[in-house]
Amino acid sequence: MDPFSITAGALGITGFAISSIVQLHDLIDSLAEAKTVVQDVASNLEGIQRPLAALDELKISNRAIADGVKDDLIKTGIAETVNNCGRACDDFTKNLEKWTKHSSTAKISLRDRLSVGIWNKERIRTFRTQVQSCQATVQLSVTSAQL
Repeated sequence: MDPFSITAGALGITGFAISSIVQLHDLIDSLAEAKTVVQDVASNLEGIQRPLAALDELKISNRAIADGVKDDLIKTGIAETVNNCGRACDDFTKNLEKWTKHSSTAKISLRDRLSVGIWNKERIRTFRTQVQSCQATVQLSVTSAQL
């Protein structure tokens, strides 16, 4: 590796989002029965992790180019999109913890199943749309950067 080579992850664009996504995915995995209720959310999280990891590992040959890439990511709104995705995952984690507070890792209570599956269905749908939008934006930016 070139001693002056830097990864996009070192620019601080993806760290928060990746951390928030992993935390939410771990929460969903820890709630055995919740996974069936929010399976599509877990799938979307897996889908966004790949392009974020690719963006995070994107190698940039020197510091001047790295600075230019960071400026471009900020100007085009990609950095903001990634950070918004991280905040959305963080908020959704807190909501899911609140919605499932009466459950254990082995069993979801009826009250929490209703909270997640019915009462907050629209909020889950909105979150899923946010993640899909972020995934599309990040995938486009990774593809463009690799060209």
